[in-house]
Amino acid sequence: MCKKLLTALFCGVLGLSFLIFNIFSRQLSGDNHENRLLTGLPQVLQSPLSQLPENLNNFIADNSPFRYQLVELNANVNYLLFGQVNNDQVLAGKDGWLFYKDGPDAARPVANYQGLPDTFYSEAELAAAAASLDRLSAALAQQGCTLVLDLTPSKDRVYQEYMPDGYPIVQAENRTDRLATYLQQHTSARVSWQYPALRARALADPDQPLYFRTDTHWNSAGALIGLDGALTAAGVQCPDFSDYRLVQNGTQTGDLANVAALYTVLPADPEYTAENYAELCPQDARTVGVLGDSFSEYYMDYLAVRFAGSWRDTYENALTQALVQDPGCDILILQVAERKLDTVLALLEQF
Repeated sequence: MCKKLLTALFCGVLGLSFLIFNIFSRQLSGDNHENRLLTGLPQVLQSPLSQLPENLNNFIADNSPFRYQLVELNANVNYLLFGQVNNDQVLAGKDGWLFYKDGPDAARPVANYQGLPDTFYSEAELAAAAASLDRLSAALAQQGCTLVLDLTPSKDRVYQEYMPDGYPIVQAENRTDRLATYLQQHTSARVSWQYPALRARALADPDQPLYFRTDTHWNSAGALIGLDGALTAAGVQCPDFSDYRLVQNGTQTGDLANVAALYTVLPADPEYTAENYAELCPQDARTVGVLGDSFSEYYMDYLAVRFAGSWRDTYENALTQALVQDPGCDILILQVAERKLDTVLALLEQF
C-alpha cells in the first residue's frame, strides 16, 4: 500500500509540474545555454531498440519542466557556497575567472598549462611538423602567397594568477613553447607565438583585460596583439600596442559561464575596440586570408578596415591541396589555438 501511495504521489507531482510549467512557461526562460543539442522526440522515436531506454531517459531529463531553472539553481548554489562548477569542461578559477578544463578534442589543456612532459611532442613529431610546414609554405610562395603559422595562447597561462592552486605549473615551458621554438629554428616558414607579449601586457596593465573572464576566448584587445604579431611575421608594419585607443563597446556572457549555468551570478564581460585603428594602420591593397578556429573571428573586423580584401574559413574545411593551387590571397594566416594543435598538425601531414 505504501509503495502504491508513493508511486501515485510521484506521478501526481510530476504531472502537476508539467501543468504549472505550461501555465507559467511564457514568464520563464527556456533558453538553452548548454552549447549542445538537447535530445528531441524524433531521436527517441528513431532509436534502435538497444538505445531506446537511454535516449528516452535523456529526452525526459532534457525536456523536464523547470529544467533550466533547477540546473541554474544547483549550479549557482555549488559555485557560490563551495566554489565548484557542475561541468567537467569548466574549471573554476579565482576572482570569478573560469577556464577551459577539457573536451572531446581539447588536447588536455590543463596538462598543457602545467607543462607536463607527457604532453610534449616527440622529436620525430616535431621534425615531421616542420617538414610539412616548410613544404606548404614553399608551395604557397610559388603562388605569390606568404604563409604565417599563428599559434594562439590559451588564457590559462596569460592569466595564470587566476588559476586554482591545485594545478601548479610543473615546467614553465609547455608543449606549444617547444613547438614554436622548434619550428622557428628548423623551418623557413614564418611563425608567430605571442604568449610572451600577451603575458607581459597582462602583467603591465591588469586593468585592461585581454581575454574574457568567463569565456575561452581573447577579446578584441587581446586579438590585436595576436593579429599584429601575425602581420609583423608576414612583413607588415604594425603600431605599438600602447598607441591603440581602446574603448569599451559592449558586453557579452562568456561561453564557459553559459555551459556551467553561471550566466546569472557572474557578470558579463566587457568588450573593447581600438577606435583609432584606421588612423594608425595605413590602407593596404593586398588580400589577407585566414584559416582558423573561433579565435580568428576577432581578427576580421580589423582586417576589413586595413586591407583591400579579407576572408576567413576553418582549417578543417579549407586546409587542402586545392588551397595550394589557388590560395586567393597575398597573405595566409593559419591561426591555431593551443588546444587544436593536434588537429592542425594532422592536417599538415597531407603536404
